[in-house]
Amino acid sequence: MDLEELSQWMKDRNLKGHWEHSEWSQTVKPFLWKGDEIMQALHWAGELITTGEAGRRTIQMRNPGLVAGMSNTVHISVQLVRPGEIAAAHRHTAAAIRFIIKGTPNAYTIVEGERFPMFEGDFITTPNWTWHDHFNNSTEPVMWLDGLDVRLVTHFGAMIQENFSKQQQPIEKPENFSSKIFSHARPTWIKNSFQAPPYRYSWEETHASLEALKESAGDPYDGVILEYANPVDGGHTLPTCSCSIQLLRPNERTGTHRHTSTTVYYAFRGQGMTKVSANEFNWSKGDIFVVPSWQWHSHENGSNADAILFSINDRPSTEALGLYREEAES
Repeated sequence: MDLEELSQWMKDRNLKGHWEHSEWSQTVKPFLWKGDEIMQALHWAGELITTGEAGRRTIQMRNPGLVAGMSNTVHISVQLVRPGEIAAAHRHTAAAIRFIIKGTPNAYTIVEGERFPMFEGDFITTPNWTWHDHFNNSTEPVMWLDGLDVRLVTHFGAMIQENFSKQQQPIEKPENFSSKIFSHARPTWIKNSFQAPPYRYSWEETHASLEALKESAGDPYDGVILEYANPVDGGHTLPTCSCSIQLLRPNERTGTHRHTSTTVYYAFRGQGMTKVSANEFNWSKGDIFVVPSWQWHSHENGSNADAILFSINDRPSTEALGLYREEAES
């Protein structure tokens, strides 16, 4: 038996020698998915399958370097709920977020008994193990980004899901409950049972903050960037993943850096270019792209109008494990 024969014998038995560096490897590759293709797939899916049949009608991104998923940790898909449809209530150990890309009056996501309206640019959290369902009681479809830490949770073998006893959970809290409870002045007798509570960050307030900071220096690598802060402690959005919104001003070009966290971007407004290692991703409204961990990247807005990117990353997880590093290009 030679080394090649030994390698094949082990492969047939799901074994691998440490010297076989390239065998069975999966690498998250930088990649860009075009928004018009995602929307076309979602449109066809809306005609061919219901939320009742699919559970959740989503279009998922598949990274060409992986067997499944768009990264090893965070994941984004695009969901459609048509008029009159319900996406049934359930909960799971994976945390989730919703960034609304097409909102409409009378469309809601319900999390832990609280109803959150869904308007374009709104950002809503669904923390780990919280009951949630979606309902569109309008005459227009509603669409949003579903961001989850499901790849990380699955890697740990900890993905558990439970369906609610009914299609929808009861609404037990008044409108805007969370925003009032987690304001600067807080009731002392109401205790939060989650590390990060369900919460809605309205686009109106987020956009106002971006506009107020447009004349500031901004971050050298990300322009005018805001992190959606945990309303309990002001830290990262969720324990395992965090989300940001950033504005690139006209003709702004950022510096180049890299970090040991994976980031997935959604082009919310405008157009621009993000360079990831040797790749140049020219993006416009609706496009989605991934910047893998520890790859050099920079952003550029070559137009005369603002460009806005939404993003989700796994930085809280790498920080918790003592693995986070960041480096600027010299």
